[in-house]
Amino acid sequence: MRYQRIGRGLAPLCFAALLAGCGQVDSMLVLNDDGGSDISKSKVSYTDSKSRGAPAPGALSRENDPVVFLESAAQFAQQQREYDTAAKHWAHLSSIKPNNMTYARNLAVSLRVLGRHEDAERVLLQALREKPDDIDLSEEMAKTLIASGRLRDGVVLIERLNGMPGVDKARAARLYSATGVAFDRAEKHTRAQAQYKRALEAEPFNAMALNNLGLSYAMDGDLDLAEKTLRRALVAPTAGTQVRQNLAMVLSLKGGTDEARRLVGQDLPPSMVSQTVAYYGGIADQRDVWRDAAAE
Repeated sequence: MRYQRIGRGLAPLCFAALLAGCGQVDSMLVLNDDGGSDISKSKVSYTDSKSRGAPAPGALSRENDPVVFLESAAQFAQQQREYDTAAKHWAHLSSIKPNNMTYARNLAVSLRVLGRHEDAERVLLQALREKPDDIDLSEEMAKTLIASGRLRDGVVLIERLNGMPGVDKARAARLYSATGVAFDRAEKHTRAQAQYKRALEAEPFNAMALNNLGLSYAMDGDLDLAEKTLRRALVAPTAGTQVRQNLAMVLSLKGGTDEARRLVGQDLPPSMVSQTVAYYGGIADQRDVWRDAAAE
């Protein structure tokens, strides 16, 4: 069947997206979700960001306190998806306040999104030695393990966290969704979909779980159900750009190019709309693209 062939072709791109950008729901399958600072004291080194332009002055803190400024700069960089710059600032903050576990976790998140899984794991192991019962650090460790391909270790840790007393609905949704990502990466799509549905039982309008469920259906060859689910994700309160682009991709694969163009046009300049929709529509037949995407 054509849709089943498309599903098989779609899988490597989704897996590559998981590796390349699994921050706060950044690119297809998702697990969640600055200035010239001296980071010589950090235990991890980074290259400078390839800046797309100076941040808007109003976006950064005007406080004289360098810590407050660096926090604002790091948060702004993450919002702009400049994760290398964000990592540099979180590393500097961690060197200033090594006991601040929020800084350590945010640094690990940025490193994970950048694909620097070993560095992220190193940061988290050091932090967990100081705070072994910190559930936020453990959750990020599970996501890092999944992103690095250590699916079994990640799922085991998630199951342990889910069994802890007092896990709130938002965290439960994140954990079930992360488990679903692990199963999708193992090409066990039915089990993945069951996990996303458990996430939605905890939070019925969770954009991350809906997005991942829709993509899981697409990888499983059911583009109709994928479209229906991604439309639900698109109207969820926390839906972002990536949900819109994923829906555009599925519509393009089904031949719905007019609506796909409208969706793509909300995020890209007119000169790129037709090219992007054409790419979405032809990705299942481009074997070299799948190979290259999976290798990134």
